[in-house]
Amino acid sequence: MEMILKTTNLCKSFSGQTAVNNISLNIEKNSVYGLLGPNGAGKSTTLKMITGILKPTFGNIEFDGHAWKRSDLNHIGALIEMPPLYENLTAYENLKVRTTILGLTDKRIDEVLQIVRLTGTGKKRAGQFSLGMKQRLGIAVALLNNPKLLILDEPTNGLDPIGIEELRELIRSFPAKGITVILSSHILSE
Repeated sequence: MEMILKTTNLCKSFSGQTAVNNISLNIEKNSVYGLLGPNGAGKSTTLKMITGILKPTFGNIEFDGHAWKRSDLNHIGALIEMPPLYENLTAYENLKVRTTILGLTDKRIDEVLQIVRLTGTGKKRAGQFSLGMKQRLGIAVALLNNPKLLILDEPTNGLDPIGIEELRELIRSFPAKGITVILSSHILSE
């Protein structure tokens, strides 16, 4: 078994309050891994440490066989909390902003729009999208850099049953594309 991500005794405290206490994970390449727990259990904090948003108080993170370093973010896509979208831009334009920053071609925009099934949105602005469409566009943003690891924090929050099923199908398709997924949820049925 080849591991994409390994954490050892990961801890995070805020002003003496422990948010994450000795989390050790071994996440296999090309799998879907779920973090399940009630709100306030430390799922988002753990994911924020994996993405470098927060620095661990204690513990180690290994990515793809080496100690995690900032340049590993080139191989990690993440959607934590609400998708960072420009509401006044179309799906294509939202992705164009990011491809320009990342130095990617417009071809990649078409590829990720197809993956998340948002090719038919045309001139509709992201502010007019349903919550499910916004989630899928957020995932498209996270997929732009062709990540080895995709981190989704509570991706089904606020979605209707059809949106949840579409998102589940999409997530299940990623391991076959060489993408490992870590997702969090507080809903046991997820």
